[in-house]
Amino acid sequence: MTKPYHVKIAPQAAIDIKLLPPKQIRLLVKFVEALAVNPRPPGAKKVEGMIGLYCEHIQHHRVIYKIEEQDVLILLVKDNHGA
Repeated sequence: MTKPYHVKIAPQAAIDIKLLPPKQIRLLVKFVEALAVNPRPPGAKKVEGMIGLYCEHIQHHRVIYKIEEQDVLILLVKDNHGA
């Protein structure tokens, strides 16, 4: 299957991801791979008041990403319990 979207990870999000346990990293990698195919999956929630921003919950983490044309930028990976 082709990947029509190019996924980029912001520097701070990359640091946050590297600090996660291996199991959670694997889940996030699967999520990122899925975003490359469909960045607006069923159940994806738009961030209110922000154009092109979406929020997805992956187990105990919140992932904020932005869609711009054919690019998807992972902006934030935050522990839900830390909020």
